[in-house]
Amino acid sequence: MTQSASLGSAQSARPFLLVWLVYFLLLFLGVKFLLFPSGLTERMDFRQLYSAGYQARTDAGNLYNYENQKAVQDALVSKAEGLLPFIRPAYEALLFVPLSYLPYRSAYLCFLGFNMLLLLACFFSCRSEFSHPGTFAQPRPGLQLLVFFPVVVAILQGQDSILLLLGFCLAYRGLERGRPGLAGALLGLLMFKFQVTIPLAVFLLFRYLSLSFFAGLTSGTAFVCALSIVTVGWKGFVSFGRVLLLTNSASLAQGAPNGVLGVVPRAMPNLKGLLSAMAMGRVSGGVIFMVTILLSALIGALLIQRLRSRKPGLETSFALAVTGAVLLSYYLHLQDFSVLLVPLGLMATARNPLLGRANRLLYLAPPLLVMLGHSAISLLCLPLMIFLYGIAQFANSDVAQGSGAPVSVSR
Repeated sequence: MTQSASLGSAQSARPFLLVWLVYFLLLFLGVKFLLFPSGLTERMDFRQLYSAGYQARTDAGNLYNYENQKAVQDALVSKAEGLLPFIRPAYEALLFVPLSYLPYRSAYLCFLGFNMLLLLACFFSCRSEFSHPGTFAQPRPGLQLLVFFPVVVAILQGQDSILLLLGFCLAYRGLERGRPGLAGALLGLLMFKFQVTIPLAVFLLFRYLSLSFFAGLTSGTAFVCALSIVTVGWKGFVSFGRVLLLTNSASLAQGAPNGVLGVVPRAMPNLKGLLSAMAMGRVSGGVIFMVTILLSALIGALLIQRLRSRKPGLETSFALAVTGAVLLSYYLHLQDFSVLLVPLGLMATARNPLLGRANRLLYLAPPLLVMLGHSAISLLCLPLMIFLYGIAQFANSDVAQGSGAPVSVSR
């Protein structure tokens, strides 16, 4: 009986593995014969991560010095106008130290392969959630991962969004198996995208009020903070805080409507991006910032109230928390939309017309809006809000015992 089930499980994974392999080869060949000759890979986001890895092993104390970052990128990758700044916690740079020993193009291909392996791990970590037939463009389990445009962007840009997606998959699995401490620790380790991870952790903490989850989150966060301090020293760690303040002040500046320092508010597919695009230079950055803060606080409070009062099941709660975290994130890029695959998979079987429409829009709209330019990307916030509202509606009829395993709050 067990051998039969195992054989059936292996056979059901073969279509995904075959498509995944073809997908990988097409990406690899496309990069090799289209992007390399044109020099496009030298302008991808991997430029900043690769250079940060080199600085972390050669001059870690100046990791957040923009002049040094510019000099290293021009010397190791290619000369370019402007700067793609590294504005992540220092511990993430350690991930790219091994790659920094390779030439840029070789390192880029290695990281592309690494991201493809991470995508494979995402499928197997949440296989049942990524196998619902109701998901958009999914004749076979798992194919939704390969047709979601933000995933393609993340892989080609050499971004770390697929790693974040895997972390969310594992955190969900930890909660499902009644191990909130492990889920909290995993989220703590994912603070390289703190703008999404922190609101997600807050929503889950209010939903379950678990001391074990809080302890795990605190431990994971403390570990990466300590690792960052060891990497760049205390002064470098403080410099990171200044970088965040500088990035925010730069995005608020009226003289920089298109953004600077790699932050383009109107190209963010979140609430901040939508409000910035709606203002279109007619309102000062300070006013946009205050309106964004107030609306974010209001929406956040409503989501917490829904999670606490309705107490939906784990699937609905996690989907609501992830979607809300993406919407309210401090800043966001298109590739970070990859994490929405988790709530899209979790809610694929929910009977709600809004969720079905939002599902299709979230798959179809990204490539179309990219063709219209950076400012159009902020319009992705609209189907995101529809999707969030649909989950909130579904939460009214959902109960903790009916969706996912209960999470222990006594640990």
